[in-house]
Amino acid sequence: MGDYIVTTGACNDCHTPKIMTNMGPVIDSTKLLSGHPANEPLPPIDGKSLQPGNWISFAPDLTAVVGPWGISYSANLTSDSATGIGAWTEAQFINTLRNGKHLGNGRQILPPMPWDIFGKKTDEDLKAVFAYLKSLPAVSNRVPAPVAPPDVMKMAAKK
Repeated sequence: MGDYIVTTGACNDCHTPKIMTNMGPVIDSTKLLSGHPANEPLPPIDGKSLQPGNWISFAPDLTAVVGPWGISYSANLTSDSATGIGAWTEAQFINTLRNGKHLGNGRQILPPMPWDIFGKKTDEDLKAVFAYLKSLPAVSNRVPAPVAPPDVMKMAAKK
């Protein structure tokens, strides 16, 4: 059930790194749901992406996004205890999706993560998703912290 929800919920679109092919990006199954690759450089950032009402920009593998909120990186959802959700409790996971806060009470979950939509799932559904994610092989990948808009503007100016 959890596998079905994760797959049909398009979680891989943002949380799984991609391999670029002639047909476009394809999921890298060796890094399933491991989030933005820690050492993957971002292409130059267009500062216009930070202005409300303008386009937002995705990194080539769709695991990082820049917009008026700054830069957000997709989280590592694997069972790795140090860099993924391996040390999380089921309650923390459910609270994260219900409250839009990391670990249920931490920093805000940033766009484009549709936590408000996923948070409307039943407890049974969210428990199934959590069980499935915890069953995934651990991938050690410490995703970068979000970057606030003023710091993104500095990055864009350097390019």
